[in-house]
Amino acid sequence: MTSTATASFVVDTWEPQATDEAAGTEFARVAIAKTFTGAVEGTSTVELLSASNATSRAYVAFERLEVSVDGRKGGFVLYHTADDSGLTLKILTGSGFGELTGISGTASIEIDGEKNHHFTLTYTL
Repeated sequence: MTSTATASFVVDTWEPQATDEAAGTEFARVAIAKTFTGAVEGTSTVELLSASNATSRAYVAFERLEVSVDGRKGGFVLYHTADDSGLTLKILTGSGFGELTGISGTASIEIDGEKNHHFTLTYTL
């Protein structure tokens, strides 16, 4: 059965680790920490790699969540891919642990006009 859990989150840390620019395209690496509240409750750490230039930008990231989802404690890894056409978030197969062992699914992030971050997890266990 597919379930949906919603939460909000704040970015606690945004730490650029390295940048490199050549031929008009910049590479960047960023370490991020987040705190989630709602049906997804807990924290995450993110390793993000991005590339951007005057006409385009994209990133990939891995996010390790240590959370409870609808009251089940454990965690999993989200794999992010994003470019000018949109953002995709998928749970990395086999990454679930604790009471979230076996979790699969997708997620979405929306930022409202007041810069609040909203997280929706669509999952099966």
